[in-house]
Amino acid sequence: MADSSYILWDFDGTLGHRTGMWSGTLLEVLQSHGVGASLTIEQIRPYLASGFRWHRADVQHRSGTADEWWLELEPLFARVFREAAGLSQPQAAELAKLVRSTYLLPTQWQLFPDVRETLATLTAAGWRHVLLSNHVPEFRFIVQSLGLIDHFTLIFNSADTGFEKPHREAFENVRRSLPPHSKIWMVGDNFVADIQGAEQAGIPAILVRKSHPEAKRHTEQLTGVIAWLEEPD
Repeated sequence: MADSSYILWDFDGTLGHRTGMWSGTLLEVLQSHGVGASLTIEQIRPYLASGFRWHRADVQHRSGTADEWWLELEPLFARVFREAAGLSQPQAAELAKLVRSTYLLPTQWQLFPDVRETLATLTAAGWRHVLLSNHVPEFRFIVQSLGLIDHFTLIFNSADTGFEKPHREAFENVRRSLPPHSKIWMVGDNFVADIQGAEQAGIPAILVRKSHPEAKRHTEQLTGVIAWLEEPD
């Protein structure tokens, strides 16, 4: 295989995940301060259905500092604490500042068990790997803490680029950074952001860990990606 064969990988839900994700993070903050004992992740989740940059993927976002990225989210977190847990505005605002450090706790991040085997097998077959994620500014730190960073040639994070998948420019940013005429595939667990986004940019894509009636290629296990990539063009 030529050196110009690349797989673009989504991260959350595809390669790794944070325990409880965002809803679980907010619940951890509450419970660590002796409030929200009766709340569940399912009760918090609806409050987070909007408000993140990836919920407005049709526009380019300003790329500022990591502090600015998190500051933008504090009103959302404070609202959850007020409305779901009944906290006062001052207490909610104070706890909202703690979401960042709680979310980034290395002990709360895990890889799926089939990740290392799959990446190693594909690397041996000549594929190079690129991360393409809608994520927090500290995404590289998360990947590094999981011992995964050496697998990747490039990392594209929406917090840095200003473009959230499925925005076409999120994919074009990657394409422009690779050698001309590179063979490129996308692998991810989100049909809209990863699969439709890639295919609309002319990149074939494989849906993993989830199913969707419109997905052309799908595999429950990450190792199933290997078989799809071995198919003749």
